[in-house]
Amino acid sequence: ISTTFSDVFVDEATVDSLQTIITLPFLYPDYFNCGVLAKEVLGGILLYGPPGTGKTMLCRALAKTSGANMLHIQPSDINDKFVGESEKSVAGVFELAYRLAPCIVFTDEIDSLFSSRSSDTKSWERNVLTEFMQGMDGLKSAKKNRDNNIVIVGATNRPFDLDPAILRRMPRRILVDMPNLAMRKGILSSYLKEEHLDVDVSIDKLAVETEGFSGSDLK
Repeated sequence: ISTTFSDVFVDEATVDSLQTIITLPFLYPDYFNCGVLAKEVLGGILLYGPPGTGKTMLCRALAKTSGANMLHIQPSDINDKFVGESEKSVAGVFELAYRLAPCIVFTDEIDSLFSSRSSDTKSWERNVLTEFMQGMDGLKSAKKNRDNNIVIVGATNRPFDLDPAILRRMPRRILVDMPNLAMRKGILSSYLKEEHLDVDVSIDKLAVETEGFSGSDLK
């Protein structure tokens, strides 16, 4: 992983929160294996906000800073047309995470996998959700997780569509919002740093004129 926090333009409070919640336990595990801090084992965190605001890059930078591996999971990696295979894929994710530990499991578009259950929810979808929740419960209780450090980071732009049981297992929810003026200027400068710009091109002016643009929009 080459991405660092200098490559990510988000609110400083967001970075500080993530470093406090994840980076410190990963870098200094001995301090979190006893006393009060040992009771604060965190299994999951939810990053939510508009699409294209840098949630994936933020997680990469977090893994880099924390000295951890990153396992990037998308819905297509889990969902399978054959009965029982999706549940096996979920179990495989947790098994691989333990092998890669310390590891951050980044679950992109988590709402597509674990939306709120209803009478229309298919049995295999319930089974996948149950398998995932059991895996997360294991992270919070297992001594081997305290020793190795594994955390699930979910990303969504539709947090209210998530199943309440998943939300309960992700007690820390952090907003990754649209970039402000200073962030847009930083993003544009990063994208254009190797370009030969005309003298009439003003990054400051572009940043002002692109209010409401996400980092993805600016690209």
